[in-house]
Amino acid sequence: MKTATQKSFVIFSLLALLIFGVSMNSFAANAAEHDILASQFENLAKEMHAKVDELSHKSRSSYFGRNAKRKKTRVTNKIRKYEKAATEYAEKAAYHHQLASEQSKLNSVANKNQVNLSPNL
Repeated sequence: MKTATQKSFVIFSLLALLIFGVSMNSFAANAAEHDILASQFENLAKEMHAKVDELSHKSRSSYFGRNAKRKKTRVTNKIRKYEKAATEYAEKAAYHHQLASEQSKLNSVANKNQVNLSPNL
């Protein structure tokens, strides 16, 4: 009984660690981090477009042989999936670019306010 309790505790602890220890890549604190995230999403979108180009070439060839219809359907579905992923990554990149520009504007306004207040002290 004690070993079962220990095992369940270990499993629960690992699960909690996975949940709370999730990579913080999706959370950015400043403009530089948003720019980095945006470039990562842009790179992922480029990779998806490259996969689409590769599969598009493959779907036009006479590579499929006997089960051509089924294989072409699979390739078409993969192309559609990669195009959707590329679009989502491009949207995320644009979003992070927008956040970076907004955050840099806020920082510049805050710095101007500090400069304006400091001579009066």
